[in-house]
Amino acid sequence: MQPTTPTVFGDIPLPQPDENRYAHDANMVTEFFRKPVHMEFKSREAGRAIYDERDYIRIYTPGDKTSVCERPVSTLDEQRFADRYAKWKVGQEQAVMGTPITVMPGITPSKAEEYRYFKIFTVEQLAEAPDNLGQKFMSFQQDKQRAKAFLQVAANNAPIEKMNEELEKRDVEIENLKAMVEALQAQTKPSRRNLAPSTDAS
Repeated sequence: MQPTTPTVFGDIPLPQPDENRYAHDANMVTEFFRKPVHMEFKSREAGRAIYDERDYIRIYTPGDKTSVCERPVSTLDEQRFADRYAKWKVGQEQAVMGTPITVMPGITPSKAEEYRYFKIFTVEQLAEAPDNLGQKFMSFQQDKQRAKAFLQVAANNAPIEKMNEELEKRDVEIENLKAMVEALQAQTKPSRRNLAPSTDAS
């Protein structure tokens, strides 16, 4: 057998977007935006709602209001709309992950907007905010204490939430096992014909 030359994967060119297929991209109306996505696993672990901001794209076809495509930004989108995406990213802030400040009791929409102005978007950020911010908010110290209490309660509830989830899974498994046992019993249950007493003469 002839020895083979090892493949150098770094020399293999990556597939590029079909230029003909996307020739009309210049006419497309694109809109990039951030969208909070609920992180189910992290939320269960923390005992509170956790969201992670992701980049999304919305593509419109000029002249057709019904033709709208909305999805998370992919690597292909970054290549197809590189110039527009780069310009949009320049004006974007760092993606935020945590519990939105709007879910905390006592935070009105107007107060949430005030905190947003100072780059406080989550309960975690409010709990760790510097005390000198209190000079700009009359109720800042109370809000900060409530944020800390909110996180503490959520942390204490996290094991309970996890235990409840495990109990629900166990209940489902038990019900499935019961159904399997009943099905097996139905298959192996002797018929009445087999149980009938024999009438043969002795």
